[in-house]
Amino acid sequence: MRKTAISSGVIGLVLLISAGLMAWWITPSYIARVPSDFNKTRTYDATIRTLFNPAALATGNLAGAIKTGLPATISETVKVQQTSGNTALVQDTRNITVAGSTVGQTVSPYALDRQTLEATSSHPGSWSVIPATGLAVSWPFGAKQQNYTGWVYQTNTTTTLRYVKQAQQGGINTYEYQATVAPTPIKNPQLLASLPKSLPVSLLPGLSAAGLISPTVLTSLAHAFPNATSVPLAYTYQSANTYYVAPATGLVVNVSNNETEMGGIALPNGQILPVLPVLAYTYHATPASLSDAVNDANSGSSTITTLGVTGPITAAAVGFVLLVLAALLWIRGGSKGRPARTASTERHPAPASGSR
Repeated sequence: MRKTAISSGVIGLVLLISAGLMAWWITPSYIARVPSDFNKTRTYDATIRTLFNPAALATGNLAGAIKTGLPATISETVKVQQTSGNTALVQDTRNITVAGSTVGQTVSPYALDRQTLEATSSHPGSWSVIPATGLAVSWPFGAKQQNYTGWVYQTNTTTTLRYVKQAQQGGINTYEYQATVAPTPIKNPQLLASLPKSLPVSLLPGLSAAGLISPTVLTSLAHAFPNATSVPLAYTYQSANTYYVAPATGLVVNVSNNETEMGGIALPNGQILPVLPVLAYTYHATPASLSDAVNDANSGSSTITTLGVTGPITAAAVGFVLLVLAALLWIRGGSKGRPARTASTERHPAPASGSR
């Protein structure tokens, strides 16, 4: 009986320890983090309000320089290329296509913490990454109802990802965050590479006639750039974006984003005089992409819940029962092992017979 008690106790203790390890160490450290083979592509339906054609502007064709109301598709692929402990080299590739032609593309490599998803400087020296700050591609596992710091890859700056409320997306509960970026100079070299660095002065009267530059500003430009044949250009980015995040996995399920890249004249005092929108667009997830994101969120949440909550609770409950059973068997076995107490027969002395 005591052998059974010992076996039951050992198994129960192992289950209790395993439950604690799964709940507080293994799941948070090795399950609820970006896997080494993560590779997801999301697609978005977009509407381009304005699209700038530098070649048309260079010839003075203002009518052909700006196109409006174009349907477009945006794709974003987030792929883990390498890992080193709890750090992952993640590449974020974004493409904007109109009628099958690419009108914008960026490739951004980041070193990210695999649990918090925040950019980190703790990575192998051989990795070539953007020195970002904050969240660059997604939210952390176990996202909270709080503000976060987000990375703006267009400007190489940060913005506040403000928690707003809970919201339903694709049939699941999500956290809604909003981010607003005021007009900020674009610093991303990939975005700047395809944009003109200067504007011929001869085109300024045409821009003024089109209402893009006021006569007063046109006169001031003549004073700011006397005898110049061209004026320097600079570009700004601004946005008003909304993100819907599955809290357990931190996956972005859907977005409702409004972004604008504006071209302007770089004044000698460092200010940028906005002239025309280079690229202005709104976008949200396609139905298929929303469905895929919801499935990924549900699958990830189920795995985390099973291994981090349900499994440990079940193991702990069984372990506790086995320990109680072991204690009862031990006590019972001890009582059976003692020799039974025999009743003693009392002897009473016979009365002595007296002689008379």
